[in-house]
Amino acid sequence: MKKIYLGLLVCFIFFNGFAQEPELFKTWHLFRMDADLGEPQFVENIDPLIFPYLTINESLEFNGFGACNSFSGLFVYGEEDDTLTPINFTKTNEDCIYPEHIGFEEGYFFQFSDEQPLYIVDIIETLFAFDLYPGFTYTFSNEPLSLNNYNLIPFKIYPNPVINNLHISSENINIERLNIYSITGQKVLKQHTINNTVDVSNLSKGMYFIEIFTSEGNTVKKFIKK
Repeated sequence: MKKIYLGLLVCFIFFNGFAQEPELFKTWHLFRMDADLGEPQFVENIDPLIFPYLTINESLEFNGFGACNSFSGLFVYGEEDDTLTPINFTKTNEDCIYPEHIGFEEGYFFQFSDEQPLYIVDIIETLFAFDLYPGFTYTFSNEPLSLNNYNLIPFKIYPNPVINNLHISSENINIERLNIYSITGQKVLKQHTINNTVDVSNLSKGMYFIEIFTSEGNTVKKFIKK
């Protein structure tokens, strides 16, 4: 009985302490990487475009995607130093075609595969960041590619979710071209002739990102195909 009580007490202390960070449990989209005193690297500059993300569940199980491969594992929370130590890291073994994607995944996956504590440096509703070593910071947003030159152009897409035709609404802004990517970063549709309507009826069900190019800047929106 004492052992059961002690086990329940430990669990209570663990989860009660961690409950102070409820904002953590969601899907985070990586957008910035800092390496000590070097210049920050932005995911938006990786070509071809990728959509790396990390989902953290309340059980502290995590999963995500890099450039070509998905991954999963479990975090162990360190309350004293506010750390997340990844264990049981596994990933798929798809070959990346582009060298820049290979280099990105090597750095990104190393954060989770080395079983070293990740020091939480920021958690708010819209932002999450951690360090493996001081100055080596990975920063995530709760929206994909919410970067300096993205999501600044006032577009609306509807209906969302969509079955057949996705409409793009803008105020006196001409769309030059657009791309649609799957959640894994694969380009599934490219369109150069734009009439503010995109036929997505041939896409499989799931989440997609539409990248819209204009003379005034670019934007990325998320939509669901039913």
